[in-house]
Amino acid sequence: MKLNSSITVWGVYSVWRRNAKVYQHTWLVNLLPPILEPLIYLVAFGYGLTPLVGEITYSGQSISYLKFIAPGAIAIAVLNQSFFEGAYGSFIRLKYQRTWQALLTAPLTFAEVFLGEWLWAATRGLIAGLVTAIVVVFWGLYSGWNMLLSLPLICLGCLLFAGMGLLTAGIVRTVDQLNVPIFLLIVPMFTICGTYFPRDTLPPILQKLASVLPLAAFVDLLRWPFSVPEWWLAALIWLLLLMGVCIWLAWRQIYPQLFR
Repeated sequence: MKLNSSITVWGVYSVWRRNAKVYQHTWLVNLLPPILEPLIYLVAFGYGLTPLVGEITYSGQSISYLKFIAPGAIAIAVLNQSFFEGAYGSFIRLKYQRTWQALLTAPLTFAEVFLGEWLWAATRGLIAGLVTAIVVVFWGLYSGWNMLLSLPLICLGCLLFAGMGLLTAGIVRTVDQLNVPIFLLIVPMFTICGTYFPRDTLPPILQKLASVLPLAAFVDLLRWPFSVPEWWLAALIWLLLLMGVCIWLAWRQIYPQLFR
């Protein structure tokens, strides 16, 4: 196994392509559940609650409830698919299939395998996020031009949550332990970070806690066509910082497991 950490584009692409080829064989089974989930929420909450809620006030502006939750649906698709591929998918390839070890016997370095895995997890999130976004655009809840401008932000969210997933894969030692970060982090982010209701309806302490979680900043930034947050630059820096920390910690957790 290669102990050096040199990086080539072809090496990273080879790892990414290997995972993509595996995905192609079962793409329908893998694609439908993560895409249908946010769409089901969008339809259920949109048509179920919009007649009851009508318009809501967000950052001092009145917008329809359906338009409010549309960016939340995109964010949920990105979060779920990026995180679960980085956590569960990478864990299975690392611990059970031993794909990482097999790739390292080829002319590939740890850095190339690590980056290839990270980018693949982010790609899974991007696929789910874009499909959800296309539906939202055709629904008339988000303009196509605004969606194109939001694409770099969506990519950042994919990389961040994929990094969180890789960190989880590096920390846990059994499949069952994956449930701990899911229920202590992912589910709380899903529910209280402003995806389906404004955070200012929460109690003050819970509101502050929710605002620190990365999904809150991600959703707020995705709502820029309706209202650009005053603290948008701080939110962007916060997401970039978290991404860097997660990737650094994931590297430190996974490397010793391969090179003892």
